[in-house]
Amino acid sequence: MSAELTEAGPAHAEIVAALHAATIAADDGGAWSGEWVARILALPGAFAVLALAPGPIGFALCLPAGAATDLVAIGVMPEARRRGLGRRLLAHCLARAKRAGAERMMLEVADDNAPALAFYRDAGFAEAGRRPRYYRSPSAGSARDALVLAKSL
Repeated sequence: MSAELTEAGPAHAEIVAALHAATIAADDGGAWSGEWVARILALPGAFAVLALAPGPIGFALCLPAGAATDLVAIGVMPEARRRGLGRRLLAHCLARAKRAGAERMMLEVADDNAPALAFYRDAGFAEAGRRPRYYRSPSAGSARDALVLAKSL
């Protein structure tokens, strides 16, 4: 499955929110609203990318944070996984952040999310910190630590 990557702006907020709900929301404590995504994408320096094949099958959302860019979320629909699309989305974000002058990319990932940790470590990210009880799961009544990962650009 070949996918085209395209920049997304506030007009694509509902698509980004729907992709987040379908790929990540259950793991990180809740779905985003289209309104929230539109407000985020309207911030200076914020950007998102969509993967289309031809419909939306993946996304990434990033925010500037001083000398860094935060990868807020990246997700690929289950039927499109394990084909390199996540790597392409991440590479796009890394290149875009570097062009914008960021010195590093940062992200948080649940410390028990072995597939995501392997993905990010394979891409050159290293542990830079820990956020205790960062991910809260109301249905499970528990919280998980987040690892802060960073990669120099």
